[in-house]
Amino acid sequence: MDGGRAMTDKRGMFDTIRGVLGSAGPEPARQSPIIEVPIIPFVVGERIQIHGELTGEGDIQLMGAFRGTIDLTGTIVIGETAQVEADISATNIIVGGHVKGNLVAAGRVDLLPTGSVTGNVKTGSIAAAEGASLKGEIEIDRRARSEVG
Repeated sequence: MDGGRAMTDKRGMFDTIRGVLGSAGPEPARQSPIIEVPIIPFVVGERIQIHGELTGEGDIQLMGAFRGTIDLTGTIVIGETAQVEADISATNIIVGGHVKGNLVAAGRVDLLPTGSVTGNVKTGSIAAAEGASLKGEIEIDRRARSEVG
C-alpha cells in the first residue's frame, strides 16, 4: 500500500510541476510575438567552442563560440551569448548574438534586439527588431522564399 501512496504522491508532484510550467492539458492559445524563436532540440552550450564545418539536416541553437562554416537544411538560432565567425547557409536563421560572416537563408532571417551581423545577407525575407545591428548588404530574393514555402 505504501508503494501505491508514493506513486500517487509522485503523480501529484508532476501534475503540480506541469501546471506551473503550463503543460497540464491542452496547450492554451499563445499570442505571437513579432519574431517567434522556436524551441530547438539540439543546443550547443555557452561554454563550448567549436571550430570546423557543420553540415546536415535539422535545427540547432548555438549559445557558445563557433568558427568555420555552417550549411544546414533547417533553422539555426544564434543565441544571445553566441560569438560566431562563419558563413552560414540555412533554411531559416535567427540571430540573437554576434555573427561575423555572410548569411544565406532560403526562408528568412530574423535579427533579434540583441543580434548583430557583420556581413552580407541573402534571403527570401528579413525582419530586424529594434536594437538589432547589421553592417553589410542585404539581398532579398523572393523567388527563393516561394520555392521553400
